[in-house]
Amino acid sequence: MLGAVKNLVLPKKGKCNQEEAEQERQTVFKKLRNKHSAIESNINELEHRGLDRCPDRGYHNFKRYVGLAVSAYNLRKIGAELIHRARSSSDTGEQNKIAA
Repeated sequence: MLGAVKNLVLPKKGKCNQEEAEQERQTVFKKLRNKHSAIESNINELEHRGLDRCPDRGYHNFKRYVGLAVSAYNLRKIGAELIHRARSSSDTGEQNKIAA
């Protein structure tokens, strides 16, 4: 067995009883639920980038396909961060010129 789930973070559908409502109000539950939302967002991003269907057959090819999709996702994130840094440094440079 891989391991047991310590905290279940999916909120219950429908009306909660008092014990379940109290559990969902805890800060640990809220933090884990927010992390779950972020993971779902990342999965959607990967599907949008082409990981929704794997044309290759076999487990080895599937692992390679997933690795390439995750690498493409990470490269996109790195590129966005580099663009953000370049823009913020150029904005700072322009502000320094105006102040002088």
